[in-house]
Amino acid sequence: MLTELVAKFPDAARLLELSAAQLDAVLLACIAARVNDPNPLASKFVYRDEISGLYPIGAGARHGQSQAVDLALMESWERLKSSNIIMQAPGQARDNMTLTARGQEIAGAGNMDEIMSRANLRREMLHPLLRTSVYDSFATGHYDTAVRDAFVIVEDRVKVTSGNRSDIGVRLMRAAFNPNGGAQTLTDMSLPLPERERMADLFVGAIGTYKNPLSHRVVGNSDPAPVIEELMFASRLLRYLP
Repeated sequence: MLTELVAKFPDAARLLELSAAQLDAVLLACIAARVNDPNPLASKFVYRDEISGLYPIGAGARHGQSQAVDLALMESWERLKSSNIIMQAPGQARDNMTLTARGQEIAGAGNMDEIMSRANLRREMLHPLLRTSVYDSFATGHYDTAVRDAFVIVEDRVKVTSGNRSDIGVRLMRAAFNPNGGAQTLTDMSLPLPERERMADLFVGAIGTYKNPLSHRVVGNSDPAPVIEELMFASRLLRYLP
């Protein structure tokens, strides 16, 4: 049994929340831990059947989750095989797998803490407009792309809802949230003037800070924690819009 995986994810529901890319990374890390175990007496391969039955009903899994986990892990196993990341272990029985040279390289570049941190953001936590390509970019570690695209979507949504197709970026936000109102504004004129001004500042600051820099240079986000916060911020901005 691949106990290394159960130790990382004692709750089947948590494992099932992972994207396919995240699950592949987790399974690869667990296989790599086995293959690279410094103990000379430890087995250096993982048998396919070890990924089945990890979460028996009543012990970490509810009804239906056990089979769902088995299916997800088997699909992940097959993806690792077809991607030439794992292979038949030489001299071992069929389906005893080890890492290929490519698999070792990929596993060596991986970071289990980072993978676990990514798993803190679930797809359904985001606004519906961010749940497809933006979430997928984040889940595969393309953080700059995820943040840039999230705030591009915010910008585009402001264009659509305000009807202002001529302005972009900060100028668009200033026009769309003009605290004095206007024909193409989204300003809630029932709010006190200071709140209307701060809403304008909120959108201007967001686009100026998170969208514009990433449109012109590589920022190099490498820590998923602040990226999650930035994506949640973009999500909250979208929920302000009609």
